[in-house]
Amino acid sequence: ILSFAFMAFAVNLPADVFSTNVVGYINLSIQAGNNLIANQLYNTNNTLNGLFGTGTPEGATATKWDAASQQFLAESVYNSVSGWSINYDLVAGEGALFGSNSAFTNTFVGEVHGFDGENLVFTYPTLSEGTYLLSCSVPFQTDFFHVIGRDPLANESVRQLNATNQTYRTTTFLNGAWDDGSPSLKVGESAFFTLVSPTAVPEPGIASLFVCGVFVLGGARLLRKRKI
Repeated sequence: ILSFAFMAFAVNLPADVFSTNVVGYINLSIQAGNNLIANQLYNTNNTLNGLFGTGTPEGATATKWDAASQQFLAESVYNSVSGWSINYDLVAGEGALFGSNSAFTNTFVGEVHGFDGENLVFTYPTLSEGTYLLSCSVPFQTDFFHVIGRDPLANESVRQLNATNQTYRTTTFLNGAWDDGSPSLKVGESAFFTLVSPTAVPEPGIASLFVCGVFVLGGARLLRKRKI
């Protein structure tokens, strides 16, 4: 079960002006075994120690993908007394492989980056060809375009992990279509994207905050923005 909520706060603003500071939380269900996760909110501390606290199971592991070497970085292990053995950063747009001996729910709290007063503004990475572990830059159930910033090219692929049954699914773009269904990433999910051509620097994209909260995620709760 995944839920998230947002509330905008404004201080000393003229009438009919919305704050551009939107804060909220994401309750992410993490399964026993491996999970490809994402932190899609910005906080003052976006490290593992800041994101995963006392509710984290003893011995949980986390690692990030090094696109330059095309392999995982050294594994970080959680200890309830000392915290994480390697205190990796995990910021919006990145993904991580998270391992746990038992299922639990982690709550991410922070600010939605790139909110312009009415819409979520997507930012896209500039990438070379290769494989990357990525997520959407904003908390939005999304597709290839809204992660990469362009449409897929022939032979590009997305590999997703079903954490419930611990199986991977890879879908490849061939002959103008995905050979195993269009990839769709949930809020809090990352996936492996294999690109055959570098990405240009794209223009930012936008999406309505209300569309994100009400129509995309069933059961998600959205707190109305407050007008001052």
